[in-house]
Amino acid sequence: MASVANDFAIWKGLNVEIVHIPYKYRYKLWIETFWNPDLVYAVFSEYWHYSIYIGLIYIFVIRALEKVMENRKAFELKNALFLWNTSLALFSIIGAWRSGEEFLYVVMNRPLTHTVCYSMNPTQPVSFWACAFALSKVAELFDTVFLVLRKRKVIFLHWYHHVVVLVYSWNSAIELTAAGRWFVVMNYSVHSIMYSYYAISCLNIRFPKVVAMTVTILQTMQMLIGVSISCLVYYLRSNNLMKRCQQSYENLILCFTIYISFALLFMKFFIQSYFGRKRKLSKEKAE
Repeated sequence: MASVANDFAIWKGLNVEIVHIPYKYRYKLWIETFWNPDLVYAVFSEYWHYSIYIGLIYIFVIRALEKVMENRKAFELKNALFLWNTSLALFSIIGAWRSGEEFLYVVMNRPLTHTVCYSMNPTQPVSFWACAFALSKVAELFDTVFLVLRKRKVIFLHWYHHVVVLVYSWNSAIELTAAGRWFVVMNYSVHSIMYSYYAISCLNIRFPKVVAMTVTILQTMQMLIGVSISCLVYYLRSNNLMKRCQQSYENLILCFTIYISFALLFMKFFIQSYFGRKRKLSKEKAE
């Protein structure tokens, strides 16, 4: 159920009220027709904290698996890894395409303040892909399983990033944060490039160093934009410059803390990987 108020609309679900821009898609893909916002937001509201349990189990399993692999020979897993990275690349490309349609419309037709304070239409495909984005963070935990089975070092940035993004995306799904419009499109877009790069690398195709460097730069830029958007939303909210802003202070503080930590960690990773004394190309995935 939705009511329109000037430049935004209000959708009222079972346990949530979402202020959004009422953009409607021209058509829906077959899988998008199964979208049920009432059910999904009710489930996230009730069970989002399970993401914390999943994250803790993930850390325990990875540490245990590392112990198991200590005295074992590394698995090659090239074919499996190629299929895995290709699947995530295709998923990310479709996600960027479908969520990007709404994003481009809003960015081109609305002021910046609307893009960070008025959320996505909960009944439209963009919200389906925002939900798919949150759920995909569980699947992406298996990136680390491949690293451990291949006896590659799992750096702090890798597992910290996986756990924190999982928890934050599930928490954000409760209220369908407006700033999430930016985060979802950025993440899908960067992952489209990143997983495609990983998939092609599995075919023993060697890229120039600048390609890996570009991927890391894109990841770092994503984090810096996240920090900037968080600061903008806080400014708008604290000065009452918007009628409504679809992001709670609790989520906003969590968002800023996470993105500032990511920005610092990715910059450190970038400097150490490409400008360190040893100038070694890092073989670990940063995301």
